[in-house]
Amino acid sequence: MKKNINLILWTIFFVAIFLAILISKMTGYFVSPGLNVTVKEVKDAKILLDYKPIIDITERQNITAEIINTGSVQIEEEMFLRVYYFNGSLKPIGEYLDSLNVLKPGERRNFKIVFVPESVGTYYIQARAKYDSKTTETWGRFDVVIFPVLVPVIQPPQVVGTPTPVIVYLSPPRLEIYANDTFNVQQGGELIISLIVKNLGERDAYELKPYISYPSGLEVSVSPLFVSILPANKTSSFLLYVKVPVEFLPGLYQIVFEVSANETRASKVLNLNVSKFVLDLTQDYREKIISLELVISEVKARALYLESMGFDVSKIKATIELADYYVKRAREFLEKKDFENCQSEIFKALELISQVLIEMETILMIAPRAVPKYLYVGIVVLCLVVVIAFFVLYRKRKEKRPKLLKGLETEKGE
Repeated sequence: MKKNINLILWTIFFVAIFLAILISKMTGYFVSPGLNVTVKEVKDAKILLDYKPIIDITERQNITAEIINTGSVQIEEEMFLRVYYFNGSLKPIGEYLDSLNVLKPGERRNFKIVFVPESVGTYYIQARAKYDSKTTETWGRFDVVIFPVLVPVIQPPQVVGTPTPVIVYLSPPRLEIYANDTFNVQQGGELIISLIVKNLGERDAYELKPYISYPSGLEVSVSPLFVSILPANKTSSFLLYVKVPVEFLPGLYQIVFEVSANETRASKVLNLNVSKFVLDLTQDYREKIISLELVISEVKARALYLESMGFDVSKIKATIELADYYVKRAREFLEKKDFENCQSEIFKALELISQVLIEMETILMIAPRAVPKYLYVGIVVLCLVVVIAFFVLYRKRKEKRPKLLKGLETEKGE
């Protein structure tokens, strides 16, 4: 009897080994019969926005926000859309709330709205979804213009030579995000995080949109909300402001920052160490000042690039110089250990920088090319100079004619 039991056990063992080998041949994975496999639960979701980047004032904007459960467990999500009008600052003009929905892993849901613009200008779309203890947010932008009426003009075909094509292969845009990995903050504190995005490819990247995912208890804002173009080997700066409530539990958390463009995307995981102990205020404010100084230098470089393209950036330069002044005052107060005034100057600079980051990208679509103030006056003056010069030359040539010809003209006149 005992031999039969042992024989049965050995038979089961060899059958299990045979099945494991068979599964490994079919799937490429080998699982030992004595190995316990567990799947870690992951809660994550992504939001995709679909809309027209430019519409006429007589059109309606159809906005579709799609949320996808990219995790491994079921989630309950609630999404809302908010539309802002930008006129120097963001003004909310419409908010749309979706119902609570349950999404299984891999499932997706569409939330569609129809927005009717009231005036021309730049509009921003904020899409935010809350699920369990996390929040996912992304932004979009569109411009409302007045399309001109085009009258077709039929021209006869022109015979031209066939140009020799020149094939140039350029690598696609590739984004890289540069920022610190870990940030320390206390309960009730704030963080200012500067992120530098560089295009390492050989082609320009268009329509860069920020995407952030963070614990629901945090207050997180990002600026700018949209970058129209990032040329090859150029950089653009993003600014994250994170506020930690007093009741937020201490621990290690993650903020995922992602930038998506027309052909590429990049992401960066920011580790947030929340402590209940009071941090060194000197070091805390020094890090905030360094972050602001880094963004200011990037904004100045971006402004020079826009100016080289022909855009009027005089207002942007004035605003960023004022922000730079506030940052320098904050550093002076920090040296004197005057933390209250230091914090006040930091937040003055933060508000100006956040505003100028959005405004700087807005002019790429709605602002006309800058024309020097005295260009038209210069053209008129140049025309007058040409007329006067022609008249003077004509008088001189008339005076240099031979006296005989002058006498003949006098006689004819008599």
